[in-house]
Amino acid sequence: MKLSRTVVLESYPLTRRKFKAVKEIYEDYSGLLLILTEYAFENKIRNPIKLRSSIPDEVKEEYELPSHYYYTACQDAVTRVKGFLEKKRKGKAKTERPVVKNVSLWLDDVLWDYKRFPQFNTLKNGKKILIIRLTTKRRPIKLPLKPHKLFFKYLSEGWRVKAGVKLKLVEEERKVLAYFTFEKEFDEPEVTGSFIAVDYNADNISFGNHDFLVQVKTGLGRMTRFYSDVRREVQRTHLTGWKKKLPSRKGRELLKKFGQRKMNRKVDLQRKLALRLVELAGELNATIILEAIPKNFNQKVVKRRRKREKKLRNILHNIGMNSFQRFVFEKAVEHGVPVVFINPAYSSQVCPNCGAFRVKPNDDALRQRAFTCPVCGFTADRDFAAVLNLLGLFPFSPKADEPPAEGSVSPVTLVAEANLLHQKNSLVIISQGLKRQ
Repeated sequence: MKLSRTVVLESYPLTRRKFKAVKEIYEDYSGLLLILTEYAFENKIRNPIKLRSSIPDEVKEEYELPSHYYYTACQDAVTRVKGFLEKKRKGKAKTERPVVKNVSLWLDDVLWDYKRFPQFNTLKNGKKILIIRLTTKRRPIKLPLKPHKLFFKYLSEGWRVKAGVKLKLVEEERKVLAYFTFEKEFDEPEVTGSFIAVDYNADNISFGNHDFLVQVKTGLGRMTRFYSDVRREVQRTHLTGWKKKLPSRKGRELLKKFGQRKMNRKVDLQRKLALRLVELAGELNATIILEAIPKNFNQKVVKRRRKREKKLRNILHNIGMNSFQRFVFEKAVEHGVPVVFINPAYSSQVCPNCGAFRVKPNDDALRQRAFTCPVCGFTADRDFAAVLNLLGLFPFSPKADEPPAEGSVSPVTLVAEANLLHQKNSLVIISQGLKRQ
């Protein structure tokens, strides 16, 4: 199984001569990309080789770029056209034609001297500088980049750098951002005999097995509501135009700022929790059980909700269940922890003690996230009941009149706040708390 990671390296401030050479290439590449994207869309070209062979001679004469920039520009253009057509097929395209924005300079193995990677220079203070050689119109130039710990970590752990690199300009600071993609093959681990099931919700994540149950209150739903209110206030106070319907430039900047901040906080929390969960499963030599959710799960759930449930629809759309499961799966593959996906249908409506089927809570119980079985009287947190059902410890039964099972399910439980995840020894704290109880 192959995993990939993207690492961004910032350059040191370039000299005016170097930055002028890079900017010249970037501007010509942007103009060429715009022409090629329009040409590929109009002529229904979906193959970069075919597009490369059909470039008009007047375009080549206008730009006079090194030949390999035409190869990468054709790949870039075809990728944009395919993405636009896919969006149009799904009804998500906002324009009739593909629009070229946010241009990155695509480099192949020749344009940035891939064969000599990695090349380092050492400063007097001992810091290393990564040097890549960039082909320009006149002569190759050297770009000094700042490698960080994550970059060296991937190099030391045997990750391989792909030949393709993307460059972005930071014109205000005369810097360049280089996007490297690392790849590595991993063996798929075999399923073990013990399991840890995971139930993901808007404000908490519950996981555990027959020995312990842990619930971490993430507050993602509360955070979504907060940033939704902030963005709504920005839209209300930063209107422009004759009819006061469009946000001003300052308003657009604020909307982008708070939207990115919400995304960063959510992803940071999800990545940390995924790492802690995989580390715990590795210590227990357990297999992680995740819910097999369909593609575009958030959109499908939102459609089933009534229009008056606007806040709930917004929360369900932004909790990021797919992204969390992707983080868990990728970290599990890295650490050699097996992962299985099972159908979560009715996992919150089955009694894990007696197997009573379709136990629907009333409004108060649903609000308190409580599960009470009307047949055997089993009571637990609704999310913990879902975790026990996901484990498959008890057979699912559609008969609600079966006699209660002997004994009761009483694993040790622990409820933790999300700020525990920011501590390096959070797993130790959770384990000790479970043993004390």
